[in-house]
Amino acid sequence: MTLDVLRRYRAQLEEVVRMDLFRLRRELQDIEARARLIEERMRLTTDAYLAKAGQGVALEEFLVWQSTMTAEMSRSEAAKQVEGQLREACDQKQSELREAMQDRRTLERLAERMRQQRRLVQNRVDQMEMDEAARRSTMM
Repeated sequence: MTLDVLRRYRAQLEEVVRMDLFRLRRELQDIEARARLIEERMRLTTDAYLAKAGQGVALEEFLVWQSTMTAEMSRSEAAKQVEGQLREACDQKQSELREAMQDRRTLERLAERMRQQRRLVQNRVDQMEMDEAARRSTMM
């Protein structure tokens, strides 16, 4: 595998990781918004229950409120769990991106050193040819 092929491969790999990270961040933003909505709905339900409970609540109604609040708490916990998993995935993907970028930069530096080395060798060859031409012209 030539260095140019390897560099292109690393650049593509970096782009794939960057797109994955973008997708994960978008999913994280979505779940954060969803979690906020669930929390707000749970707060409103609690406020409504407290207002109603101040006036007295029948057992059946209390059981309905309890069931509703339990379901909302369950949704909230599930959203928080997914949010935590997505945060971990984002952190992992961010690390992968840093590593991919570092690998690509290392290959870029290597390619630049190789180009400089080729220029140096070519300059030496050119100088030797000019010196030889100058030597020949002074001998004639």
